Amino acid sequence: MIIKEKNYSIDLDSYKGLVDREITGKLLTDMGEQNEDIVLVGADAIASCGGKAFRDKFPQRTFDFGIAEPNMVSAAAGLAKQGKITICGTFGFLITRTAEQIKLDVCYNHNPVKLMSTASGFDMCAGGFTHHAIEDISILRNFPDITIIQPASPLETIAACFKAILIHEGAVYLRLSRTMREEIYKEGELNFEIGKAVTLRQGKDITLVATGGRPVKAALQAADALSSEGISARVLNIHTIKPIDEVAILKAAQETQGFVTIEEANVSGGLGSAVNDIVCDKNPKFVKKIGIPNDRFSVIGHSADELCNYFGISSSNIVKKAKEILD
Repeated sequence: MIIKEKNYSIDLDSYKGLVDREITGKLLTDMGEQNEDIVLVGADAIASCGGKAFRDKFPQRTFDFGIAEPNMVSAAAGLAKQGKITICGTFGFLITRTAEQIKLDVCYNHNPVKLMSTASGFDMCAGGFTHHAIEDISILRNFPDITIIQPASPLETIAACFKAILIHEGAVYLRLSRTMREEIYKEGELNFEIGKAVTLRQGKDITLVATGGRPVKAALQAADALSSEGISARVLNIHTIKPIDEVAILKAAQETQGFVTIEEANVSGGLGSAVNDIVCDKNPKFVKKIGIPNDRFSVIGHSADELCNYFGISSSNIVKKAKEILD
């Protein structure tokens, strides 16, 4: 399958067998070959963000700022101002450290920087709270002039990066994961459009709204479990958190009894808050939010799955919350 738009294309078949940062590494070089204005900036983590192949092939278009992330973002904004398509390789937990530069240098000055995090949520599980990216969504949702995208599978990651970097004209935060292995789309089924939710399951009783690989997987498992009990659950994959697909949310509000939102992030100001804002304003329904609770630090874990289970980002908890709405 080949995705074509404007003068660019990406062959999805050429990515078969690749996982995790192998995908972003190939993506960066493929896009770099198609547009010589693409530059990559990093902060002592270019290889860790999948940029080694790009750096090896395009050393004159790669800039490493050392452990100085705010400087990296400001320089990325300056390069974008000069007409470059600037990809800023980073980690999600560093959004808190660079928030002022993103707010002022990128967003306020309308510089179309492409912030690409290759570790989000609990990806750096053993790093503890300092390395868990759980506030990034709620911080950036408050900044005008930036789009937030979180794909849920390898194919969706490829399509999202292709469109966000080569096609989309504004600033973007690509909230990727370093565990991109499980696919949710069958061959030829992917139809990615920025700002449009994907209905993975149809349902008439309850709507499960998820973003990101592990939450979407848990939502699909919960939908199957609910179906075995005669409960019809709609599953929405919200790959674009900002701007969120208000049409899909309101349609679900009209056709189902309530929502369970699932995110690997703090529920304060995240996906659940975005859904709740729309529903409360235009078609009030129950909304149960699953994620990291308000006013809690995260904890060290052996794996991202372990931490998700610890905080209830699991199919069993989704089923429980759905039944609370329906009872």
